[in-house]
Amino acid sequence: MDLTLSYRGNKWIAHNDKMSFSGTTLDDLDDKIKTFVVKSGLLKNKNMYKVKMYFNNAEIPAWIRQYAQHYFNRVLIIKARREDENDGFIKP
Repeated sequence: MDLTLSYRGNKWIAHNDKMSFSGTTLDDLDDKIKTFVVKSGLLKNKNMYKVKMYFNNAEIPAWIRQYAQHYFNRVLIIKARREDENDGFIKP
């Protein structure tokens, strides 16, 4: 899944044409995305699922874009856990 990442005052927003997620912190945002991936079945029958987030560079002043782009792109890897594990991974 590919999402565009933005920051609006007091919350992070990750969205594409079909869905939108928001959180007050990146951890909060990640948790909401993880919950969606698990509940929607995207993780079913897979060991992991990648969510790529690309920061909306239009929000960064033009003079700093050449230095900032790589700081804001993220990849969230959601791993499924087996029944016999208790390691913090999400169970599908």
